[in-house]
Amino acid sequence: MPEGYGGGLGSVLMADGLDRLRGRKGRANARLGFLKTPPGSGRIVWIKADADADTVWLAAELAHAVRERRQDVRLVVTFEEEFEESARRLKELARAGYGFGPADRPAAVRRVLARFAPLAGVITVGAGLRPRLAGALQKAGIPVVAVHGLPPQAAQAAQALPNTGAELRAWGARAIASAPLASMIVEAQVEPHFRGVAGARARALWWITDVDEALLPEVIRQWNASPLSAQDLLFVGATGELPRLSAWTRVPYAPGAVIAVDDSRYWSALAASASGIHVGRPGERLFWQALASGQVVTASSLAPFDLLEQAPCAIVAMEDLAVSWLRLLGDPLGARQRADDIRRYFWQQRRQAQNAVAAFLARVYDW
Repeated sequence: MPEGYGGGLGSVLMADGLDRLRGRKGRANARLGFLKTPPGSGRIVWIKADADADTVWLAAELAHAVRERRQDVRLVVTFEEEFEESARRLKELARAGYGFGPADRPAAVRRVLARFAPLAGVITVGAGLRPRLAGALQKAGIPVVAVHGLPPQAAQAAQALPNTGAELRAWGARAIASAPLASMIVEAQVEPHFRGVAGARARALWWITDVDEALLPEVIRQWNASPLSAQDLLFVGATGELPRLSAWTRVPYAPGAVIAVDDSRYWSALAASASGIHVGRPGERLFWQALASGQVVTASSLAPFDLLEQAPCAIVAMEDLAVSWLRLLGDPLGARQRADDIRRYFWQQRRQAQNAVAAFLARVYDW
Protein backbone atom coordinates (compact mmCIF):
# COMPACT_ATOMS: atom_id res chain seq x y z
CA MET A 1 0.00 0.00 0.00
CA PRO A 2 1.53 3.37 -0.97
CA GLU A 3 2.23 5.71 1.89
CA GLY A 4 -0.63 8.09 2.39
CA TYR A 5 -3.47 6.09 0.83
CA GLY A 6 -4.29 3.79 3.71
CA GLY A 7 -6.18 4.62 6.87
CA GLY A 8 -3.30 5.70 9.08
CA LEU A 9 -3.50 9.37 10.06
CA GLY A 10 0.24 9.81 10.41
CA SER A 11 1.08 8.43 6.97
CA VAL A 12 -1.66 10.48 5.33
CA LEU A 13 -0.46 13.71 6.96
CA MET A 14 3.15 12.99 6.06
CA ALA A 15 2.27 12.22 2.43
CA ASP A 16 0.13 15.35 2.29
CA GLY A 17 2.97 17.52 3.54
CA LEU A 18 5.51 15.99 1.15
CA ASP A 19 3.22 16.47 -1.84
CA ARG A 20 2.63 20.12 -0.98
CA LEU A 21 6.35 20.73 -0.54
CA ARG A 22 6.96 19.18 -3.97
CA GLY A 23 4.29 21.30 -5.63
CA ARG A 24 1.81 18.44 -6.03
CA LYS A 25 -1.10 20.28 -4.48
CA GLY A 26 -3.68 18.50 -6.64
CA ARG A 27 -2.57 15.08 -5.42
CA ALA A 28 -2.58 16.24 -1.80
CA ASN A 29 -6.09 17.68 -2.13
CA ALA A 30 -7.36 14.52 -3.81
CA ARG A 31 -5.94 12.39 -1.02
CA LEU A 32 -8.13 14.35 1.41
CA GLY A 33 -11.21 13.80 -0.74
CA PHE A 34 -11.38 17.12 -2.58
CA LEU A 35 -12.16 15.63 -5.98
CA LYS A 36 -13.92 17.25 -8.92
CA THR A 37 -16.68 15.57 -10.87
CA PRO A 38 -17.18 15.64 -14.65
CA PRO A 39 -19.66 18.22 -15.93
CA GLY A 40 -23.26 17.15 -16.33
CA SER A 41 -26.00 15.80 -14.11
CA GLY A 42 -26.04 12.07 -14.76
CA ARG A 43 -25.21 9.48 -12.13
CA ILE A 44 -21.54 8.60 -11.59
CA VAL A 45 -19.72 5.32 -11.91
CA TRP A 46 -16.46 5.51 -9.98
CA ILE A 47 -13.56 3.27 -11.05
CA LYS A 48 -10.93 3.28 -8.30
CA ALA A 49 -7.49 1.79 -8.96
CA ASP A 50 -4.45 1.36 -6.73
CA ALA A 51 -0.82 2.32 -7.46
CA ASP A 52 0.29 -0.59 -9.66
CA ALA A 53 1.03 0.24 -13.32
CA ASP A 54 -0.72 -2.87 -14.65
CA THR A 55 -3.74 -2.25 -12.43
CA VAL A 56 -4.13 1.37 -13.54
CA TRP A 57 -3.79 0.21 -17.14
CA LEU A 58 -6.56 -2.35 -16.55
CA ALA A 59 -8.75 0.31 -14.93
CA ALA A 60 -8.38 2.52 -18.00
CA GLU A 61 -9.42 -0.33 -20.29
CA LEU A 62 -12.39 -1.22 -18.10
CA ALA A 63 -13.47 2.42 -18.17
CA HIS A 64 -13.66 2.24 -21.96
CA ALA A 65 -15.66 -1.00 -21.75
CA VAL A 66 -18.11 0.59 -19.31
CA ARG A 67 -18.45 3.67 -21.50
CA GLU A 68 -19.36 1.53 -24.53
CA ARG A 69 -22.11 -0.14 -22.52
CA ARG A 70 -23.30 2.85 -20.47
CA GLN A 71 -23.59 6.13 -22.36
CA ASP A 72 -25.86 7.64 -19.74
CA VAL A 73 -23.45 7.83 -16.79
CA ARG A 74 -20.53 10.04 -15.95
CA LEU A 75 -17.27 8.20 -15.31
CA VAL A 76 -14.63 9.02 -12.72
CA VAL A 77 -11.35 7.07 -12.70
CA THR A 78 -8.96 7.56 -9.80
CA PHE A 79 -5.56 6.06 -9.08
CA GLU A 80 -2.78 6.31 -6.52
CA GLU A 81 0.08 6.62 -9.00
CA GLU A 82 -0.04 8.17 -12.46
CA PHE A 83 1.35 6.43 -15.54
CA GLU A 84 1.76 8.09 -18.93
CA GLU A 85 0.39 5.24 -21.03
CA SER A 86 -2.75 4.90 -18.93
CA ALA A 87 -3.23 8.66 -18.84
CA ARG A 88 -3.19 8.78 -22.64
CA ARG A 89 -5.89 6.11 -22.74
CA LEU A 90 -8.02 7.91 -20.14
CA LYS A 91 -7.89 11.16 -22.10
CA GLU A 92 -9.87 9.44 -24.85
CA LEU A 93 -12.90 8.93 -22.61
CA ALA A 94 -16.00 11.06 -23.11
CA ARG A 95 -17.96 12.48 -20.16
CA ALA A 96 -15.27 11.36 -17.77
CA GLY A 97 -12.79 12.70 -15.28
CA TYR A 98 -9.64 11.11 -13.95
CA GLY A 99 -6.92 11.86 -11.44
CA PHE A 100 -5.51 10.95 -8.05
CA GLY A 101 -7.87 9.35 -5.56
CA PRO A 102 -8.57 9.68 -1.84
CA ALA A 103 -6.96 8.06 1.17
CA ASP A 104 -9.00 5.65 3.28
CA ARG A 105 -9.57 8.18 6.04
CA PRO A 106 -13.15 8.68 7.35
CA ALA A 107 -13.36 12.35 6.37
CA ALA A 108 -11.91 11.73 2.92
CA VAL A 109 -14.34 8.89 2.24
CA ARG A 110 -17.33 10.96 3.41
CA ARG A 111 -16.22 13.92 1.33
CA VAL A 112 -15.82 11.87 -1.86
CA LEU A 113 -19.14 10.09 -1.52
CA ALA A 114 -20.88 13.44 -1.01
CA ARG A 115 -19.18 14.94 -4.06
CA PHE A 116 -19.89 11.91 -6.24
CA ALA A 117 -23.61 11.82 -5.46
CA PRO A 118 -25.65 10.46 -7.12
CA LEU A 119 -23.28 7.50 -7.23
CA ALA A 120 -24.55 4.58 -9.32
CA GLY A 121 -21.82 2.17 -8.27
CA VAL A 122 -18.12 1.65 -7.67
CA ILE A 123 -15.63 -0.56 -9.49
CA THR A 124 -12.38 -1.08 -7.64
CA VAL A 125 -9.32 -2.49 -9.37
CA GLY A 126 -6.47 -4.12 -7.50
CA ALA A 127 -6.20 -2.94 -3.88
CA GLY A 128 -8.62 -0.09 -4.49
CA LEU A 129 -11.28 -1.51 -2.17
CA ARG A 130 -9.97 -0.41 1.21
CA PRO A 131 -11.74 -1.10 4.54
CA ARG A 132 -13.29 2.28 5.35
CA LEU A 133 -14.46 2.84 1.80
CA ALA A 134 -15.91 -0.68 1.67
CA GLY A 135 -17.80 -0.11 4.93
CA ALA A 136 -19.17 3.27 3.83
CA LEU A 137 -20.35 1.92 0.48
CA GLN A 138 -22.02 -1.04 2.15
CA LYS A 139 -23.76 1.22 4.67
CA ALA A 140 -25.00 3.48 1.85
CA GLY A 141 -26.21 0.51 -0.20
CA ILE A 142 -24.02 1.44 -3.18
CA PRO A 143 -23.16 -1.58 -5.35
CA VAL A 144 -19.49 -2.53 -5.63
CA VAL A 145 -17.61 -4.85 -7.98
CA ALA A 146 -14.00 -5.53 -7.00
CA VAL A 147 -11.84 -6.47 -9.98
CA HIS A 148 -8.54 -8.27 -9.43
CA GLY A 149 -8.32 -7.66 -5.70
CA LEU A 150 -8.84 -9.31 -2.32
CA PRO A 151 -11.85 -8.50 -0.10
CA PRO A 152 -11.50 -6.46 3.09
CA GLN A 153 -13.68 -7.61 6.00
CA ALA A 154 -16.02 -4.66 5.51
CA ALA A 155 -16.96 -5.77 1.98
CA GLN A 156 -19.57 -8.44 2.72
CA ALA A 157 -21.99 -7.01 0.17
CA ALA A 158 -19.45 -6.48 -2.61
CA GLN A 159 -19.20 -8.73 -5.64
CA ALA A 160 -16.03 -9.50 -7.50
CA LEU A 161 -14.30 -10.46 -10.71
CA PRO A 162 -11.27 -12.46 -9.48
CA ASN A 163 -8.21 -12.81 -11.72
CA THR A 164 -6.11 -15.23 -9.65
CA GLY A 165 -6.57 -18.40 -7.64
CA ALA A 166 -6.18 -16.64 -4.30
CA GLU A 167 -8.77 -14.03 -5.24
CA LEU A 168 -11.25 -16.68 -6.38
CA ARG A 169 -10.87 -18.58 -3.10
CA ALA A 170 -11.26 -15.41 -1.05
CA TRP A 171 -14.42 -14.19 -2.80
CA GLY A 172 -16.08 -17.60 -3.17
CA ALA A 173 -19.75 -17.39 -4.13
CA ARG A 174 -19.56 -13.61 -4.46
CA ALA A 175 -17.53 -13.93 -7.67
CA ILE A 176 -19.52 -12.89 -10.75
CA ALA A 177 -17.00 -14.73 -12.92
CA SER A 178 -13.26 -15.35 -12.86
CA ALA A 179 -10.63 -14.93 -15.57
CA PRO A 180 -7.28 -13.20 -16.19
CA LEU A 181 -8.47 -9.96 -17.77
CA ALA A 182 -4.97 -9.02 -18.93
CA SER A 183 -5.23 -11.81 -21.50
CA MET A 184 -8.07 -9.96 -23.20
CA ILE A 185 -6.31 -6.63 -23.45
CA VAL A 186 -2.75 -7.42 -24.58
CA GLU A 187 -2.10 -7.30 -28.32
CA ALA A 188 -1.83 -10.73 -29.92
CA GLN A 189 0.32 -9.88 -32.94
CA VAL A 190 0.93 -12.90 -35.15
CA GLU A 191 3.23 -11.72 -37.94
CA PRO A 192 6.95 -11.84 -37.03
CA HIS A 193 7.80 -8.59 -38.82
CA PHE A 194 10.26 -7.52 -36.14
CA ARG A 195 12.53 -10.49 -36.86
CA GLY A 196 12.99 -9.40 -40.46
CA VAL A 197 13.94 -5.86 -39.45
CA ALA A 198 15.77 -5.85 -36.13
CA GLY A 199 17.16 -9.35 -36.63
CA ALA A 200 17.61 -9.43 -40.38
CA ARG A 201 21.21 -10.58 -40.00
CA ALA A 202 20.49 -13.03 -37.17
CA ARG A 203 19.21 -16.59 -37.19
CA ALA A 204 16.84 -16.24 -34.22
CA LEU A 205 15.67 -13.79 -31.56
CA TRP A 206 15.43 -14.74 -27.87
CA TRP A 207 13.83 -12.71 -25.09
CA ILE A 208 14.20 -12.82 -21.31
CA THR A 209 11.39 -10.58 -20.11
CA ASP A 210 12.93 -9.55 -16.80
CA VAL A 211 16.43 -9.82 -15.34
CA ASP A 212 17.54 -8.57 -11.94
CA GLU A 213 20.19 -5.92 -12.52
CA ALA A 214 22.56 -7.71 -10.13
CA LEU A 215 22.30 -10.89 -12.23
CA LEU A 216 22.60 -9.19 -15.61
CA PRO A 217 26.42 -9.57 -15.91
CA GLU A 218 26.12 -13.33 -15.35
CA VAL A 219 23.30 -13.61 -17.89
CA ILE A 220 25.42 -11.81 -20.47
CA ARG A 221 28.43 -13.98 -19.64
CA GLN A 222 26.40 -17.14 -20.16
CA TRP A 223 25.04 -15.76 -23.42
CA ASN A 224 28.50 -14.93 -24.75
CA ALA A 225 29.71 -18.43 -23.82
CA SER A 226 26.82 -20.06 -25.66
CA PRO A 227 26.86 -21.03 -29.36
CA LEU A 228 23.70 -18.96 -29.69
CA SER A 229 25.66 -15.72 -29.50
CA ALA A 230 27.40 -16.46 -32.80
CA GLN A 231 24.19 -16.17 -34.83
CA ASP A 232 21.31 -14.92 -32.68
CA LEU A 233 20.11 -11.88 -30.74
CA LEU A 234 19.23 -11.66 -27.06
CA PHE A 235 16.68 -9.16 -25.74
CA VAL A 236 16.50 -8.67 -21.99
CA GLY A 237 14.17 -6.85 -19.63
CA ALA A 238 16.97 -4.94 -17.92
CA THR A 239 19.03 -1.88 -18.64
CA GLY A 240 22.64 -1.97 -17.48
CA GLU A 241 25.20 -0.71 -20.00
CA LEU A 242 23.30 -2.11 -22.96
CA PRO A 243 21.90 -0.61 -26.17
CA ARG A 244 18.29 0.28 -25.51
CA LEU A 245 15.47 -0.72 -27.80
CA SER A 246 13.86 2.71 -27.33
CA ALA A 247 16.90 4.21 -29.09
CA TRP A 248 16.85 1.75 -32.01
CA THR A 249 17.58 3.47 -35.35
CA ARG A 250 15.90 0.76 -37.50
CA VAL A 251 19.28 -0.66 -38.47
CA PRO A 252 19.48 -4.46 -37.98
CA TYR A 253 21.42 -5.54 -34.92
CA ALA A 254 24.57 -7.57 -35.42
CA PRO A 255 24.33 -11.25 -34.40
CA GLY A 256 25.36 -11.76 -30.79
CA ALA A 257 24.05 -8.39 -29.61
CA VAL A 258 22.26 -8.06 -26.27
CA ILE A 259 19.56 -5.38 -26.27
CA ALA A 260 17.66 -3.89 -23.35
CA VAL A 261 13.87 -3.90 -23.84
CA ASP A 262 12.95 -0.60 -22.20
CA ASP A 263 9.85 0.37 -24.20
CA SER A 264 6.52 -1.45 -23.98
CA ARG A 265 5.60 -0.33 -27.49
CA TYR A 266 7.83 -3.11 -28.84
CA TRP A 267 6.46 -5.91 -26.66
CA SER A 268 3.91 -7.37 -29.08
CA ALA A 269 6.21 -7.17 -32.12
CA LEU A 270 9.12 -8.72 -30.26
CA ALA A 271 6.95 -11.43 -28.72
CA ALA A 272 5.65 -12.51 -32.12
CA SER A 273 9.16 -12.58 -33.57
CA ALA A 274 11.05 -14.36 -30.79
CA SER A 275 11.88 -18.05 -31.16
CA GLY A 276 11.67 -18.40 -27.39
CA ILE A 277 10.63 -16.22 -24.46
CA HIS A 278 11.62 -16.76 -20.84
CA VAL A 279 9.71 -15.13 -18.00
CA GLY A 280 11.06 -14.70 -14.50
CA ARG A 281 8.57 -12.64 -12.53
CA PRO A 282 7.52 -9.81 -14.83
CA GLY A 283 4.50 -7.64 -14.35
CA GLU A 284 1.19 -9.27 -15.20
CA ARG A 285 0.75 -7.41 -18.46
CA LEU A 286 4.17 -8.45 -19.74
CA PHE A 287 3.57 -12.05 -18.68
CA TRP A 288 0.40 -12.23 -20.74
CA GLN A 289 2.08 -10.46 -23.64
CA ALA A 290 4.60 -13.29 -23.69
CA LEU A 291 1.80 -15.88 -23.74
CA ALA A 292 0.09 -13.98 -26.56
CA SER A 293 3.15 -14.50 -28.74
CA GLY A 294 2.24 -17.94 -30.03
CA GLN A 295 5.89 -18.86 -29.44
CA VAL A 296 7.58 -21.17 -26.94
CA VAL A 297 7.44 -19.66 -23.45
CA THR A 298 9.42 -20.97 -20.49
CA ALA A 299 9.38 -19.74 -16.91
CA SER A 300 11.59 -19.73 -13.84
CA SER A 301 8.42 -20.53 -11.87
CA LEU A 302 4.69 -20.17 -12.45
CA ALA A 303 3.82 -20.01 -8.75
CA PRO A 304 4.11 -16.19 -8.48
CA PHE A 305 1.41 -15.71 -11.11
CA ASP A 306 -1.20 -17.76 -9.18
CA LEU A 307 -2.94 -18.70 -12.42
CA LEU A 308 -6.53 -19.88 -12.40
CA GLU A 309 -5.51 -22.61 -14.85
CA GLN A 310 -1.92 -23.78 -15.20
CA ALA A 311 -0.09 -22.59 -18.31
CA PRO A 312 1.84 -25.12 -20.44
CA CYS A 313 5.18 -23.38 -19.83
CA ALA A 314 8.22 -25.56 -19.15
CA ILE A 315 10.08 -24.61 -15.97
CA VAL A 316 13.70 -23.78 -16.80
CA ALA A 317 16.36 -22.34 -14.50
CA MET A 318 18.13 -19.27 -15.83
CA GLU A 319 21.48 -21.07 -15.96
CA ASP A 320 19.94 -23.78 -18.16
CA LEU A 321 18.25 -21.39 -20.56
CA ALA A 322 20.84 -21.42 -23.35
CA VAL A 323 20.83 -25.23 -23.45
CA SER A 324 17.02 -25.22 -23.52
CA TRP A 325 16.97 -22.82 -26.45
CA LEU A 326 19.58 -24.84 -28.37
CA ARG A 327 17.32 -27.88 -27.99
CA LEU A 328 14.45 -25.90 -29.47
CA LEU A 329 16.51 -25.13 -32.55
CA GLY A 330 17.42 -28.80 -32.85
CA ASP A 331 13.82 -29.99 -32.59
CA PRO A 332 11.64 -27.74 -34.78
CA LEU A 333 8.65 -30.10 -34.69
CA GLY A 334 8.75 -30.30 -30.90
CA ALA A 335 9.14 -26.52 -30.68
CA ARG A 336 6.11 -26.05 -32.92
CA GLN A 337 4.03 -28.35 -30.71
CA ARG A 338 5.03 -26.47 -27.57
CA ALA A 339 4.22 -23.16 -29.23
CA ASP A 340 0.83 -24.49 -30.33
CA ASP A 341 0.10 -25.51 -26.74
CA ILE A 342 0.86 -21.97 -25.57
CA ARG A 343 -1.31 -20.50 -28.32
CA ARG A 344 -4.29 -22.69 -27.45
CA TYR A 345 -3.93 -21.88 -23.76
CA PHE A 346 -3.79 -18.15 -24.40
CA TRP A 347 -6.87 -18.07 -26.60
CA GLN A 348 -8.79 -20.23 -24.16
CA GLN A 349 -7.98 -17.79 -21.37
CA ARG A 350 -8.87 -14.83 -23.57
CA ARG A 351 -12.30 -16.31 -24.37
CA GLN A 352 -12.91 -16.84 -20.67
CA ALA A 353 -11.89 -13.23 -19.99
CA GLN A 354 -14.27 -11.96 -22.66
CA ASN A 355 -17.11 -13.93 -21.07
CA ALA A 356 -16.16 -12.62 -17.63
CA VAL A 357 -16.19 -9.02 -18.83
CA ALA A 358 -19.57 -9.57 -20.47
CA ALA A 359 -20.95 -10.81 -17.13
CA PHE A 360 -19.31 -7.87 -15.35
CA LEU A 361 -20.79 -5.32 -17.78
CA ALA A 362 -24.22 -6.91 -17.44
CA ARG A 363 -23.99 -6.27 -13.70
CA VAL A 364 -22.87 -2.68 -14.22
CA TYR A 365 -25.70 -2.17 -16.73
CA ASP A 366 -28.21 -2.86 -13.94
CA TRP A 367 -26.89 -0.08 -11.73
